[in-house]
Amino acid sequence: MIITLDNHTFTLSHHTSKRIKRVSVVLQSKDHIVVKTPLKFKAHLIKEVVYGYKEWILKTIQKVPRKEKFDIDDTMLIPYLGEKLPAVLVEDNSIQKVKIKLLDHSFKVLYNKDCKTHEDIMEGLKIFYKYQAYKIIDPLFDIWCHQTKLYPQKISYRYNKTRWGSCSHQNNISINYKLIQFDQKAIEYVVLHELCHIKEKNHSKRFWDLLSHFMPDYKLQERKLRFGVL
Repeated sequence: MIITLDNHTFTLSHHTSKRIKRVSVVLQSKDHIVVKTPLKFKAHLIKEVVYGYKEWILKTIQKVPRKEKFDIDDTMLIPYLGEKLPAVLVEDNSIQKVKIKLLDHSFKVLYNKDCKTHEDIMEGLKIFYKYQAYKIIDPLFDIWCHQTKLYPQKISYRYNKTRWGSCSHQNNISINYKLIQFDQKAIEYVVLHELCHIKEKNHSKRFWDLLSHFMPDYKLQERKLRFGVL
């Protein structure tokens, strides 16, 4: 569904479930609005809800970073460790899936003639990010575990649309491997954040005091992740 507010066009999505108790509007990106409603809400009223939030939406999009889009072209930019590095597409029909290789300060994206869509490249990028997460973030856990004396039962890396990390009651930590897009300090913030949850499960004052003890500038790192500042 498409909706236009003052010459700005958005994709409009409707999410509903029995767990949703009230109507809410979420600005997913500069071009995507999500309306969440209870099950009995009438779908034809969705646009009316958005029009009611028009002023807030148009004001808020100025603060929302545009999501990265990897266009299939001769060159593109890939976020990696706080930088956007140029990448070149190279056809290689000996491979089955997209492969991404890191060179000195750029990327080579290998694809075959039947595997070069946006989705194919994104899948190749996810594989690359996950491999890099093990290589780069695992050693950061070693450093921070030693400093904090907090040790997880297990560390895993997976893709998540909304969270950079989580820590279960069993002290199993999961890290979103897309975190590898950000600089090392921001990555360390997430590592430390989840380690602190081993001792303090909730975001209580004790939790934030513990976190700030080890990383006084954690709010700066938090803002990088919230607003997509590489």
